[in-house]
Amino acid sequence: MRVNKWGIGVALAAAIMLTACAGPASKPADEKPSNASSEEAAAPSSDCPELAEGATVDIKAMSVCAADSMKKSKGYAATSTSFGLQSTARFNPPTKSVEIISSAGSLIVIGDDAWVKSSTSEWQVADPKSTDPIISALSTAAASANSQDPAATAAALTGEFTVTGTGERLGQKVFIVTGTTEQSGATIKTTFEVTKDYIILATAGHTEVNGQSVDSTLEVTEWNKSQDIVAPM
Repeated sequence: MRVNKWGIGVALAAAIMLTACAGPASKPADEKPSNASSEEAAAPSSDCPELAEGATVDIKAMSVCAADSMKKSKGYAATSTSFGLQSTARFNPPTKSVEIISSAGSLIVIGDDAWVKSSTSEWQVADPKSTDPIISALSTAAASANSQDPAATAAALTGEFTVTGTGERLGQKVFIVTGTTEQSGATIKTTFEVTKDYIILATAGHTEVNGQSVDSTLEVTEWNKSQDIVAPM
């Protein structure tokens, strides 16, 4: 089946958002190195939910703790897949800078300034009202790119999740937190990989839209390292 330009634009916007259930974010990005050698973050609040195998977790409360714990990061990089589109992202919380690159289109945000480009265009100033649906979708995504960190994913959900096991990512032990929520009539199954200090290092979501399965993943690949994000024009 041929996908028209508008369909690509909509799918690209979803992919650029990094998750299938983007929502209002609590804080911009992250903190805390993945290497076990740097564990200097402040201790989480005693109001944070317990992370232990079998524990029940209020996902909204966890998102607040994650945002508080992650916001001091020097920078981080991540890869994501949504609607079959793959993208890589780099975040610099101190400068509110974001770069997201995919085969269909890319964006850069530095402070209040944003630039976008499709796979066939040059970089241009973001314009949500563009007649090109891909440029419009990218520009709309750029407006909230700073808020699309893993903590924002959790903040968009409600309900009780469960710690179903443990694992390791980027040299740190992670707790596997899973749950199912309802959003806009759709059932969303979501999994988070969370360190003991509430750093979310990976997310995975699954839902069905009009009978079609939609899967979304995000994996942090580099942690607490400043990213070199520069204006393209």
